[in-house]
Amino acid sequence: MRLLQTTALRPGAGAAPGLMSLYRVEIDGGSWGNPGEAGAGVVITFPDGRQEEHTVYLGQVTNNVAEYAALLAALQRLAALGAQEVEILTDSQLLARQLSGEYQVRAPHLLPLYRKALAFLARLRSFRVHAIPREQNRRADALAAQAIAAKRSTLPSPLAP
Repeated sequence: MRLLQTTALRPGAGAAPGLMSLYRVEIDGGSWGNPGEAGAGVVITFPDGRQEEHTVYLGQVTNNVAEYAALLAALQRLAALGAQEVEILTDSQLLARQLSGEYQVRAPHLLPLYRKALAFLARLRSFRVHAIPREQNRRADALAAQAIAAKRSTLPSPLAP
């Protein structure tokens, strides 16, 4: 895996993530058109190796909004699971670099999503975000496409009012 960016929001907040408590999350958001019909895919791997796969239909949004929606849907599910140590894998370099502070969030419509993500991440003991090549994110991508095609969700949309 090629590591483009790693982020730890609160570096002294406890020990480094242990293998026994680390949740691994693969996320992808996409739209058919930009903006267009959009969906998100989430794959959560539990510390014991079990997996959950989720789809989230998002309606008409941009690709970048869909990427943030995938992150937020995953973070909401992780909060419900009580996860405290999380590794997030995304093929969105923009998302990873904005979360790391390397890029500013300049698009006004992304700012509320960014702030909501930071609020979720601040509750975690530790987290890392890795930007990975698209070919290493195929399962989450397929789930996002499935969400769009079926207009079906297995998690609530984080974009709903």
